[in-house]
Amino acid sequence: MRIHTHFFCLWALSLAMLAWWLAQMAPWGAMVRLGAGLAAAALWLGWAGWRMWRCRRDGAARELLLPGLLDLPQGWRDGRATVVELESPRGAYVAAEDGMLRAMVPTPALLERAVAELVAWRRGSPPDALALRLEAAAECGEAAWLGRLQAWRQAIADVERRLACRLPVYLLVGFPAPARCSGIGGTLGVVLQGSSSASLRQWREWLDDWRSRTELQPPVLGDEDARARFDLRLRAGAVGGWLGTQVLPALLQGATPAPAVGLQGIALLPTQGRDAALSPWGRCRQALSGLTVRSLSIGKSEREGVPRSWLFGLEPGGRLPAAWRLALSLWLLACLTALAAFAASAWSNRVLLERLSANVAHYRSLPMERDVERREALSVLESDARELQSHADLGVPLRLGFGFYRAQPWRERIVRLIADYRPPAAVPASVLLDSLSLFDSGKAVLRVGAEMALKPALAALALYPERNVLVAGHTDSVGQSEANQRLSLERAAAVRDWLAHATGLPLTRFAIQGYGATRPLASNDDVEGRARNRRVEITLLPTLPVK
Repeated sequence: MRIHTHFFCLWALSLAMLAWWLAQMAPWGAMVRLGAGLAAAALWLGWAGWRMWRCRRDGAARELLLPGLLDLPQGWRDGRATVVELESPRGAYVAAEDGMLRAMVPTPALLERAVAELVAWRRGSPPDALALRLEAAAECGEAAWLGRLQAWRQAIADVERRLACRLPVYLLVGFPAPARCSGIGGTLGVVLQGSSSASLRQWREWLDDWRSRTELQPPVLGDEDARARFDLRLRAGAVGGWLGTQVLPALLQGATPAPAVGLQGIALLPTQGRDAALSPWGRCRQALSGLTVRSLSIGKSEREGVPRSWLFGLEPGGRLPAAWRLALSLWLLACLTALAAFAASAWSNRVLLERLSANVAHYRSLPMERDVERREALSVLESDARELQSHADLGVPLRLGFGFYRAQPWRERIVRLIADYRPPAAVPASVLLDSLSLFDSGKAVLRVGAEMALKPALAALALYPERNVLVAGHTDSVGQSEANQRLSLERAAAVRDWLAHATGLPLTRFAIQGYGATRPLASNDDVEGRARNRRVEITLLPTLPVK
């Protein structure tokens, strides 16, 4: 089998380019797209190389069944009707005559091999038809004759499965005719023309209708040619009845072990040869008439090839040349690539718009108090703004092109959101509360009306509820240091309990510390200095991220 290497390479290259194109259209990273394209190219080129190696190996392992194909003109590859004639009595060969190419196959076992060589020689085009020759007067047993038909049916099914297409089948039935009918056989020609999808019942109806019309044409008295034609029609009608009851069921009935053949037409061909009593046709006549049929010699048939006029509906050039088929395949591949690119672009733009919309909505949903999350969302918007700005400066990438890009208005919205961002007011490092406004002298219980003095601390906690709170108590240096230390700690605990109750925050968010007189703000030598040192200091601590 000859393999056209350039066709395989071009087709594999086209598929690799399609895979690379689709990878570029996908919303992946650059390295992922590059890797996908290289993997697709390697896969398809490897497949093409494997196909060529296997076909060359198979071709070298065996000789050509139809070597005559190599001697035919190149113009016969395309534009010529090609018929594979089955049951050839002279073996396997090819013949170019009558404006058509004939490939002769003698046995069912050689059909698939012969068709494979023919398809390879025709650059991938299957044959236009199969013509099964059947001699009604050939001497053979009933079982052998039916087995032969079943074998051809199975071989045709195998070829159709390999080619992935249905092949029209013509049944060429030769029946014996006396010598006085010679010369007028061409008047019969093709007697039936059907459809490759017709059932056994339809073919039987067509045969019965044709037989009834044939028998209604009586001969003209005194006209020897008319009598010969009438005799020929009667013989053909009888053969038609035999076809409907014996031959067609073997080819069309049931779907197992092989599907029915696509019978396109039946031609009854009068021949000169031996009319054997033990032929399928002879046994059928004997069963119908109850008479003994004798074997008669009525001459010798010289016909080998089937005239093209008998294969009705078979026109040369029914398929495009291989170059045109390749061009059409590449054009269809380009159309599919364009459709895939449009679909991928529309999908990528939809994903982009959904992402931008979700990022903007998330940023707007965050209150100012949650500034840490707002800054994280703002950094995402800044990344989106840089991406959209690159689209405006460098052009829209291919995966977002083809007129589907609709992200330009979003760039302006995101830029405005970024420009409108204002950080919250600085958090006071600490809130100082005068102990005299909170506690009586020497006491650690909040006095009546202390809530007004604690409002600044509540305001700070309301702005930053996520922060931890340190409450530290301080005293002056009057008295014993241990007592001052204990008093400062108790006052810090009292303020902590009130803040936790007022804000609803858990106690775990608070820490207390009593410093006594160890951290004065002023000198303890005068009254004003000691008043400044008696205080409660509330500090908001940032929440450390968990690693």
